[in-house]
Amino acid sequence: MIKGISIVLLIAIVLTGTSPIELAFGQTLEKMRLGYSGTGLNNYVLEMGRRAGLFRKNGLDLEIVYVNSGSLLNQALIAGTFDISFSQGSEAMMAKLRGADMRITAVVANRFNHVYLTAPAITSIKQLKGKKVAVSRFGSGSHFQSNLALKEGGLDPEKDVTILQIGNSAARMAAILSGTVDGTIMAADFVPKAKKEGFNIVADLADTKIEYPFLSLNFMGSYIDRNLKMVKALIKGMSESIRALQTDSATAKAVVRTVLRTDDVDTIEYATMRSIRVLDRRPFPTVAGIQTVLDELGKEPKAKSMKFEDFVDLRALRALEQEGVFK
Repeated sequence: MIKGISIVLLIAIVLTGTSPIELAFGQTLEKMRLGYSGTGLNNYVLEMGRRAGLFRKNGLDLEIVYVNSGSLLNQALIAGTFDISFSQGSEAMMAKLRGADMRITAVVANRFNHVYLTAPAITSIKQLKGKKVAVSRFGSGSHFQSNLALKEGGLDPEKDVTILQIGNSAARMAAILSGTVDGTIMAADFVPKAKKEGFNIVADLADTKIEYPFLSLNFMGSYIDRNLKMVKALIKGMSESIRALQTDSATAKAVVRTVLRTDDVDTIEYATMRSIRVLDRRPFPTVAGIQTVLDELGKEPKAKSMKFEDFVDLRALRALEQEGVFK
């Protein structure tokens, strides 16, 4: 009898691609298409969740697709290419200000995790005056953070530097190496490599006390209304993935090694430490973080009249909180 069941299960697995656990317990996986931009933290959360089967455990068949710019990812989410974008909250807020019903449902990092990297000859932000600097694309999270870092360093981003659209962190580092630009905002994971190659870290945004929706889960409002259960399942899976990153050091380092494709011990240790420091397993957005973005986007016509509640949808988070998920 046992052999007969095993054969049936094997046939079902081959024909449907469903795991034995899913078949045995009758679990139906709901498909969700996630687009993400940026490097580092989001990759670690997604890889840990995939590796540990946390998204499938929560009933999701999650398809993950990389897009090399947050602004392009926004366009794809609005067009319906993705169900969710996993990117910086400032990008979702910009879309909302410009008329799209894009909502932040959770923020897994309410602090910055980027640094400002410069060529060896540049030792301060002020020395970038008259120079060329890089962002991924105009209107992206890297552009937002770059403007903030330059202002904190005493420069006017619109007058004192020339901003070029270069691409993701790896492309921007290559641009500094080639001399195309003199500075850029950069994922902190690259810090050990950058220092070894003689570059300077002239600002570490993680050291500031500024709150900011650095990494958020963004959905269109109509999707949330139709699929609140799936939104809850994704947030729960993300929270469990963060918990695993913060409590299982060996697996966390293995995840970082896989994502960064490196065996450099310093890089792995540094990136793991940063992720533990910045990620939040109770992923509520903060009023102060949303206000940071609104202050920076003051030139947008609607920015002065909109408030925290206009950008977030906390139904899924509040339900999970009531269920004790984040304890």
